[in-house]
Amino acid sequence: MVSSRYRQALKQSGVALISVLLTVAILMAIAARLMTGHNLTINQHQNVFEQNQALQYAIGAEALARQALLEDFTSGGGEVDHYNELWAQPVLPFELDEGGFLEAQLTDLQGCFNLNNLSGADKGTHLGRFRRLLDNVGVQRQLADAVVDWVDSDEVVTGFGAEDSEYLLSEIPRRAANQMITDISELAQLNNVVQEELELVLPHVCVIPDSESLINVNTANVQTLASLDQNLAPGTIEGIVSNVREYASVQEFAQQNPDFTPVAGALSVSSRYFRLHAFAQVGESSVTLQSVLFRDPNTGEVTVLGRDFGKLFRSNVDVQTENAS
Repeated sequence: MVSSRYRQALKQSGVALISVLLTVAILMAIAARLMTGHNLTINQHQNVFEQNQALQYAIGAEALARQALLEDFTSGGGEVDHYNELWAQPVLPFELDEGGFLEAQLTDLQGCFNLNNLSGADKGTHLGRFRRLLDNVGVQRQLADAVVDWVDSDEVVTGFGAEDSEYLLSEIPRRAANQMITDISELAQLNNVVQEELELVLPHVCVIPDSESLINVNTANVQTLASLDQNLAPGTIEGIVSNVREYASVQEFAQQNPDFTPVAGALSVSSRYFRLHAFAQVGESSVTLQSVLFRDPNTGEVTVLGRDFGKLFRSNVDVQTENAS
């Protein structure tokens, strides 16, 4: 028969063992929590570091684009701009030392239809051209009226457009901007806009902070050139755009393409406004940057007019892969 003293000793030993095990469990839980927090902190710092590195690479691409435009000007290329020049060559994806890649594209904004011309003194002429562009891409003309009312300073409704009196009655009340468009995304705010139609229009339009901008014949797309006059058909212009264009003057372009003589005043062979779109990825972090650049036609100085870090980047590089056999 086990004595009471022995039973008491066993009980005390069991309690002590449980206390030790409980203490060990608590310490292990604390250590695991500390390790988890430590790893989370390291990952957070790593992500912040990689994000900052990607941002610096994107800003570096912008600086490179500005330098390329300035060198083009100082070397005498500022009088004529075309897509065969050095500044227009895309920065193909290349690997970064930190593990990632950078890609950039620099395009001429004066190669597309500037919607802000609809707010200028000659908005009637530009309205007719924009309506013609809409006809050519299969979009209803009322979109042109809506854009005019969005950018003009009055409250007079243009055709099928809309002013504050209608926007304030919308499900989400708002007012017409009554000023030049600052970003192409504003088109989504227009009254009765159809997303499918916007997708047809967006490749051919842009917004430049200038209501009297000219169209560069060396970089203009088909629909922009076709919108200039009713006698200009997209099918005819496709032959012009498909060839290398390095016209030294508007006169040279008009001589080779006489149909454009009546609208020569709307044309140019040089540009002031450009757009850079860059994508940088370092590790698991990435940055997309779109910058609008202005090059002074007198000094060649290149100024950043705006930056946008929310534009989806679409690569122009066609990556072909082979199917495994």
